[in-house]
Amino acid sequence: MGVPKKKAGGKKKPARAPQQLTAEEYFENAEMAFAMENYDQSRNNFKRALDMEPENTEYLEGYGSFLAEVGPHTEALAVLQKAAQLQPDEGFEKFMYLGQLLEGQQAEQAVRKGITILKRYVQEQAAEPAAAAAGSAEDQEDDAQQAASLKDHLNSLLASALCALAELLMNQAQEAGEGKLEGVQAECEALLGEARAMSPTSPEPLQALASFRQHQGRDDEALTLLRESLALWFKPSPVSDSEGEEEEDEEAAAAAAAADAAEAGPAAAGGGAAAGKASGGGEDAGDSSGSEEEDMDVSDSDDESDEGDLMPSYEFRFETAKLLLELDDTVEVACQVLEQLLDENDSDPNVWLLLAMCCQGGGDLEAALSAVEEGIVLCKKLRLPSDHEIICSFESMQTELTSMLDAAAKEKEEAKAAE
Repeated sequence: MGVPKKKAGGKKKPARAPQQLTAEEYFENAEMAFAMENYDQSRNNFKRALDMEPENTEYLEGYGSFLAEVGPHTEALAVLQKAAQLQPDEGFEKFMYLGQLLEGQQAEQAVRKGITILKRYVQEQAAEPAAAAAGSAEDQEDDAQQAASLKDHLNSLLASALCALAELLMNQAQEAGEGKLEGVQAECEALLGEARAMSPTSPEPLQALASFRQHQGRDDEALTLLRESLALWFKPSPVSDSEGEEEEDEEAAAAAAAADAAEAGPAAAGGGAAAGKASGGGEDAGDSSGSEEEDMDVSDSDDESDEGDLMPSYEFRFETAKLLLELDDTVEVACQVLEQLLDENDSDPNVWLLLAMCCQGGGDLEAALSAVEEGIVLCKKLRLPSDHEIICSFESMQTELTSMLDAAAKEKEEAKAAE
């Protein structure tokens, strides 16, 4: 057939160049992709923005923060240090991230720099409403609300930064050896006291103070503070249907036992009537309970968005569970915190490992082994090397738990045979 010939007199359309985004558009796309956890797309867009404007400190800080979260950390360090050199007196976030990436004195200096910038922001914000008092009453009310919201936000950020510095000082003292904590105790107390004053409704200063008390060997005080922190955000998991059915079965068995006992006595008829009345009352209570549960569901749905706003970060709650496991005699709350984390995101092997430890500590060996097996599957999915520390921990626990369960089963069989 050959190639078809063009019609005579036809004009060739000019090739259309692909639309070029601006650096700002690439940066906005990068942040949106980061929020959606599309890390490859986010990384590519950050790089395109910086290729066009390599010394834009906003883009450098954004990309550096992204790298600090998802890696590689060596590149994050280089990007954030460049941003700090270009703009050393603005943007506290980059210094807080540098505090996490650096070590020793450099880390401490970075965090202190971030706190200095934040305190200046707080002071500047406090002076703004007085300077902007002119205007209509409605405008002044709007300005006052915005100022109050910004004040709360900045105070919360500053409280978090003060806690970060206190924890850094504690960890450095602990690594330095026994007796070194005494040298930083006074400053840590002052930092955490200031943090609590800045944001009284935040659970973070209380949990940081609990950790500090634990470092001091004051475990009872630490647990009390941790429970105060938990009370600000933790909502216990509702009783499952299976657990509710077990409770109903126990109540029915107790009622049957009471009826049997009544029949054996001289007032059998009265006992039977009482049992029947109790049974009827139980049904009424069940109906009432159902309506109450419906009311609670409505209330829960109304408050769901508020609770989401108050919920601490994933990492904060993981540290809560770790502290609970170390301080509390029971593991129920720690297990619930970890299970709630897994409901949100089940792709962190560390959460599975800590849950396995909680279950083992509570004597539920089968649940512990199940958590270990889930963790091993996840590690394979993440393609972690076979000699990775967390895989070794999982495998060690798997061997130990399997041995314990086998021994328990053997002991049960022997006891049954002896009967």
